[in-house]
Amino acid sequence: GSHKLPQLAPQTFIPHDVVSFNERNTVKDPSEHWLDFFVDDNQFECCWTEFERGVVGDSDEERSSWRSLDRYIPQLVRFEGVIGTDYSMFPEMLPDQRNWNCARNRVFAYRMQRHGIPCIPVASWCCEEDWNWCFDGLPEESSIAVSTNGCCRSAETRRMFRRGIDELVRQKDPYAIIVCGRSFSELEGCEANLVFYPSFSQRMKGRINGR
Repeated sequence: GSHKLPQLAPQTFIPHDVVSFNERNTVKDPSEHWLDFFVDDNQFECCWTEFERGVVGDSDEERSSWRSLDRYIPQLVRFEGVIGTDYSMFPEMLPDQRNWNCARNRVFAYRMQRHGIPCIPVASWCCEEDWNWCFDGLPEESSIAVSTNGCCRSAETRRMFRRGIDELVRQKDPYAIIVCGRSFSELEGCEANLVFYPSFSQRMKGRINGR
């Protein structure tokens, strides 16, 4: 694409028993869980601080640099798979800020796949103008993850989310769209295969309420 985002390989996984990055040290057997990053950006910024010291490339020297610097890889590889990062994209951000966060999501997923870790890429957007580039690098006919976190607060944000889903389907024809968070009426009649699982905040509320 125009922003030269890494091209990701298609994945056809349907994750189950998903925990968030901030819960990674609380599970007894990580191999029985998928890991996601649908939490506040500052809770996984530590990963990017390490990753940005490496480079994206194909030479032996570059791959060696990845192995020596990606100190979170030994933790992540223990899980059955990973759902990529979801650095935030907000309407109040400058377009370049949104593009940078989208690029970080792609680079993270690319790095995971290069390390042999099953990684479902994440799609995100906040307005229609993002559609010109925000799906670049995503594979076709693949599982792709999204989150409804923050999208349920108004009819406008729900409609924008649904329109983005329709555009994602048009551009990438996903195998499945893995949705972290709640559903809402605007998603009814969607042509995509939507697979929902509860977000971190939903799971915490369930534990508090004894469910």
